Amino acid sequence: MKKIIALTLSAIVLMCCLAGCGAKRDPKYYGKWEATRLEASGESIDNFMGIPVGAIFRFEINEDGKVVWNSAVDNSVIQNANNDLDIRWKETEENRIQFKVTDLSGKTDTQTMEFVYRDGELVVEENDSAIYLSKVDEFTEIDTDLLNSAASAIQNFGITQ
Repeated sequence: MKKIIALTLSAIVLMCCLAGCGAKRDPKYYGKWEATRLEASGESIDNFMGIPVGAIFRFEINEDGKVVWNSAVDNSVIQNANNDLDIRWKETEENRIQFKVTDLSGKTDTQTMEFVYRDGELVVEENDSAIYLSKVDEFTEIDTDLLNSAASAIQNFGITQ
């Protein structure tokens, strides 16, 4: 009888430990997010030379800790836009998450991005600039031919506004 009680208690303790080991993720982050604006040096913009910021910065955050970068820019124009990346997320504290971006090709070091959840938006801030992402049911439709042509011109010819 003592063995049965001991085994039962051990099983309960083990189940509690296993249940507590999973990463806790707030469901408010699950889903599709796309940029609505970029702020830099006190100026707010929603496009680069006609390319909506939402075409470049759009992510799908999954419950399993995986993030999919859904950039509308073709991979042949912007390297690593849609392939060769492993992006994971985790909560670091209340209303803060971190993306860990690993280049699977090994060309660049693993990087992290910190996001703050503020007023229903995810905000990534760096020095005096910030990118604001809003949760969407579906990503905004974008003419990818025009988008890729513009991105190619910017990349190949160094066109600036």
